[in-house]
Parts: sequence; C-alpha cells; structure tokens
Amino acid sequence: MDVFLESGYREQYNNCYDESLKLFQCDYEEQYLHTTYGKTYVLQFGDRTKPPLVLLHGMTMSSVMWYPNVKAWTEHYAVYAIDIIGDIGKSMASEVILQKEEAVDWLKETVDQLGLKRFLLAGHSIGGYISLRFSLAYQDRVEKLALFAPAAAFHRLHWRFFYYSFPGLLFQTEKWVDRAFRSLSAEGLPFAPGYREFILAGYHHALPRLRLYPLRIEPEELVTLKVPVLLMIGELEVIYPAQQAIEYAKQYVPNIQCILVQGANHTFTIERADLVNERTLAFLLNN
Repeated sequence: MDVFLESGYREQYNNCYDESLKLFQCDYEEQYLHTTYGKTYVLQFGDRTKPPLVLLHGMTMSSVMWYPNVKAWTEHYAVYAIDIIGDIGKSMASEVILQKEEAVDWLKETVDQLGLKRFLLAGHSIGGYISLRFSLAYQDRVEKLALFAPAAAFHRLHWRFFYYSFPGLLFQTEKWVDRAFRSLSAEGLPFAPGYREFILAGYHHALPRLRLYPLRIEPEELVTLKVPVLLMIGELEVIYPAQQAIEYAKQYVPNIQCILVQGANHTFTIERADLVNERTLAFLLNN
C-alpha cells in the first residue's frame, strides 16, 4: 500500500525528505503513530508546553511545505505538522481513504495519540478541506481554524486544476511536474533551493493512495460551525474562482475572517510567507 512502488524509491525519497528539513532552520522531533489507516508521520517543532497548533499540508507537498512558516509560529505555539496518510510523504497507508468520514477518523486517531485534547488547526488545499471537515465533526476539539486555499469546500474545483495537475501525477517527469506547480504559482517556481528537488523526488515512481475527492460543503452544514475561522485565498487562485469562494464562505460560516491575497495563487503560503505568518498569528493570538 506504500505510495512508492519499490522500497528503493521510498528510501531515496526519505533521504531527500530528511535533507529538506534543514529548510526549517529550527529544531524538530519526529515520530510515527500507528492508526487504523497505517503509520502516520508527525514532525513536532517548538516548546511542547505552549498551546498546540496542528498543520495539514497540500496534496503531494508533504509537511515540508511549511518551511517558511513554522519558525515564526513556534514563538507562540508547539507546532505539529502531520503528513496526510496515503499522500506522498513519510506516512505509509495500509488502507485507502475514499470518504470524508475516513479522513476525519484518521485525523482524530492521530491527534488522540498525540494527546491533544483541544488545539488550533490549520490546513492548506486538501489539508484545509480535511481540517474543515474535522472541525465540523469535532467542534469541541478545535479552538480556532485557519484555512489556506482549501480544496473545494466553498466552491467546486475548476477544470483548470485537473488540466494542469493530473499530467504531473501521470507522467512524473520534471517537465510535467514543473508545469503543474507553475500553474499553482504567481511567481513561477517560488520554492527554496532543495524543495523543488524534493518535490520531484516525491513524484518519481509514486502513486498517491489518498482518493478523497473534496466537494463543496453545503450551507446547512457550514452554518453549524461555531469555531472561529480564518480563510485566506490568493486573488489569482487556479483551482476555483477566489472571490466566489470567499463570498460563499462569508454567507454561510458564522464566525469567519476572509482575506483575499492580492496577486497570489495557490502556493501563497510559500510565496507570501511573511504575510501569511503575520495574519495567521494575528488571528490565532486575538482573544
């Protein structure tokens, strides 16, 4: 069930993963947690006595995508970055996740094993969708929720997302993977030296086992959400119309703060890291 078809490719990827952790420029601890759905890999940054902040990454980007954000956030929080089970990363699935209920159950098992009773939660893209679904199911567990361009959730996915993204997963060549990530970026390939190579290593001979397809969440569910929410979407978002998604969220989510990031696309958490770090902390720290 591993995303890598041969153990040799898994070893190469893990070595590349370990090397990329230098990008965080801060100390970390790592662990594997055994869940019903397989082994879940967790990175922990900062002082464990501080309030916990849980992070879920975007599809195929792994927890390494948070390298421009974590150092700023650990000034106030103990940060737990979780590799989503079944996606390209260090987590290793034993079951294929198809339904939202399974994704929520996997996350609950993971945070339970971490001993996190109540925590702050943030997610990007598919990680944002799972975070929102978890928050709807377990509102007593989530203190605040930060969403960065959550997949679907507030608008169905646009055809352009599939047009640019699927060839990268299908052909797995440098050309097609670069094409996919350029479509998600407002600045070409904005990644730090080493991260692009890490992404390419992830696509090489890998097949994601996460088969969860995110759908727009209906108004009757969203109106029940009592958790304070920060929603940030890039003005040039390719996976759906940014303004329409924001208007939908404003209409139905009771306690939400929305930010349209000017001149940004899907990977703005990396490209506009200073803004994301500042606005996220302002939201999380505001009582």
